[in-house]
Amino acid sequence: MIKTFKYRLVPTRKQGAALQQTLDLCRNLYNCALEQRRLQHVGQFAQMRELTEVRAEFAEYRDVYVHVLQNTLKKLNRAFDGFFRRCKAGQKPGFPRFKGRDRFDSFAFNNTGFKLAGCYLQISKIGAVKLRLSRPIPKDAIIKSLTVKRSGSSWYACFAVECPWQPLPHSDAVIALDMGIENFAALSNGKFIPNPRIYEQEEAGLRRAQRRVARRKRGSHRRRKALARLRKIHERIANRRADFLHKESTKLVRKYGTIGIENLNVRGLAQGILAKQVQDASWARFIQLLAYKAADAGRRLVEVDCGYTSQTCPGCGAIRKKSLSERGHRCACGCTMHRDTAAAQIILARIDPSGVNEREPILCVA
Repeated sequence: MIKTFKYRLVPTRKQGAALQQTLDLCRNLYNCALEQRRLQHVGQFAQMRELTEVRAEFAEYRDVYVHVLQNTLKKLNRAFDGFFRRCKAGQKPGFPRFKGRDRFDSFAFNNTGFKLAGCYLQISKIGAVKLRLSRPIPKDAIIKSLTVKRSGSSWYACFAVECPWQPLPHSDAVIALDMGIENFAALSNGKFIPNPRIYEQEEAGLRRAQRRVARRKRGSHRRRKALARLRKIHERIANRRADFLHKESTKLVRKYGTIGIENLNVRGLAQGILAKQVQDASWARFIQLLAYKAADAGRRLVEVDCGYTSQTCPGCGAIRKKSLSERGHRCACGCTMHRDTAAAQIILARIDPSGVNEREPILCVA
């Protein structure tokens, strides 16, 4: 099983300049190779053979590990493969385009050119860069590749690691979730996961930063500083949201053997009157995390039909239409509970014990 372990790098000023220089050279190589492929009938391997001449003619490319340059050309080739695949499928092609400074943010190593030594990452041509080792890589794992990525003003090291499968102990506990806005999720046992509303908390500061950017003259130094401040706020929102989603999904996977969810059309819901709230909750990302963590832990994640889950009584099965403002469930049979809890219990009842509606996992960053 391949997992990705992501750690934040803490480079010195000199190392940060070297990382940025490597990234800029890789971007320039990508753009030049794209221009060559547009003008000539040349492929990936022919361009790789020309790297020797490039390094001989341009001294700055000698300061970049050769596998990093080769992986840049492989990235371009994958872009062309995707273009031809979409053409064949009748989709919008999306021809590969040139990368600006803000559209090229990573370079990759194979299994050579770097070495992890404690809290330091030895990178060829750059040096020993300190990293925040938030959790250790398993001793019996094999590091297959390294991707150095820039996100805003921060640098990250992403290790692709081959790990043996180690499922959690078997559990017969079953739970169902009803995703919502008032609460992030209601559980079938009557508990709730509160909605952190991260975007709403940061919205005022984000608005001020956007106005500051709009007032600055394009191309000026002050505008670049304002943009850096705006990117930092967006990065903080993304980090806070990812932290919440990872923690809550991990809690559920560790505690329950079977987890039931609705088969929601999140993309459709994100275009309605509650679009901002739905996107802030990030249901699709949460379900994605649940899927791959459940597969890794040997758990079951089951999707059920979402039809009438909020309008069906878990006591007698009667269907009664409710408005969104009606937050309680009251039925003539005497069943009374929170509306979302009732929906979660309906989802629980629809879980197929045979596992035919079990969701396929999606690989994500660990």
